[in-house]
Amino acid sequence: MKQCLHDLVSVSWIDADEESGWATYTKKPAWVIHSVGYLVERPKLKNDFVVLANSHLPDTGCWSGLSRIPRGMILSITTLLKKIPCGGEINENSGNSGYASKASSPD
Repeated sequence: MKQCLHDLVSVSWIDADEESGWATYTKKPAWVIHSVGYLVERPKLKNDFVVLANSHLPDTGCWSGLSRIPRGMILSITTLLKKIPCGGEINENSGNSGYASKASSPD
């Protein structure tokens, strides 16, 4: 299997919100959200989105946990790690040999 590499990024962005029902308007500060994930797509045009994902299956090209954030709401994009693998084949020397012994058994 070909190694699949992606940048891991943190995106700071202003969230939109809504209140339902009748109310008087009170000005409130904006919520700043920080999202972290694999960078799927970086916005190029004004109406594009930054797209993040939490998982990727490199052999099928499928993504999980996709988030689309409008470019106009983005405050910053910070690269945390460059070109990290998103998956790979498991083998006997994967370093996870203690998992089975730590799992609890049903009573």
